[in-house]
Amino acid sequence: LAGFATDIYLPSLPSMATNLQASASQIQLSLLVFMASAGISQLFVGSLLDSYGRYKLSNTSLFVFSVVSIVIGLVPNLEVLYIMRMVQGVSAAFVLVARRAYFMDTYSGEQLKHYTSLFSIIWATAPIVAPFLGGYLQKAFGWRSTFYLLGILPLIILVLTLKYGGESAK
Repeated sequence: LAGFATDIYLPSLPSMATNLQASASQIQLSLLVFMASAGISQLFVGSLLDSYGRYKLSNTSLFVFSVVSIVIGLVPNLEVLYIMRMVQGVSAAFVLVARRAYFMDTYSGEQLKHYTSLFSIIWATAPIVAPFLGGYLQKAFGWRSTFYLLGILPLIILVLTLKYGGESAK
């Protein structure tokens, strides 16, 4: 989710700058805001996940990420973009740290190796696939469509988590 959210809107940066009447560097700052908030948040969210449970906080973060993504598409404003990208970064950090901990809590031995390898493949593939998909969405539907997709994907993950997941913290 974090790698995907970082790269999917890269092809839309020029269109966003035009639409939001901003410079390219102002739009690029939204990428830095997301990355910084996600990176810094990871230093703190682990203890919160351990204290209050991975399942609830991760699910809440998926929902928040979804809502915030849709807000970015609906409210074309530079300040809103910055604030929402910061919230996206924090919520992505919660999901990322919770999912990694989930694997460590739930699996061991060969299963753990299998799932962490799969997780690594997805982690490495998302930033490669995201700009291609983002470029297609930009060309076909405009820059807002990338954020609408970023709103839909976490909801799908949330539904699957609610159906098949559970608390993994001991």
